[in-house]
Amino acid sequence: MPRRVQERLFDIVEAGEAIASYVDGFDIERFRHDRRTVDAVLRNIAVIGEAARSVPEEIRGRRPLIPWVDIADMRNVVVHEYFGVDLDILWRTATVDVPELLVALHGLITDIGSEHCGE
Repeated sequence: MPRRVQERLFDIVEAGEAIASYVDGFDIERFRHDRRTVDAVLRNIAVIGEAARSVPEEIRGRRPLIPWVDIADMRNVVVHEYFGVDLDILWRTATVDVPELLVALHGLITDIGSEHCGE
């Protein structure tokens, strides 16, 4: 059974929160040298990108400042070009981009949820 939009958005939030927990207390140097954490972040970036690709354009249009295409592209790099992942970019994604994405998604999820209240 296909996943609903809300489930996809929650998948993104869950993966983003996991990333935040993995890098908590790290600096870039520690991150670079902790293969488990790098692997965990990479996996969750792939989840975020895959889920984002499945969010319908109508929903994406409600938050045009979310870089939906870039998120999907990052997933493609992580999955297909894994050997070329730049750890500085991955660190910035984990510590800057993902937290910003979570804020935007919480607002979107709230909007969608309020539309479905009373159904």
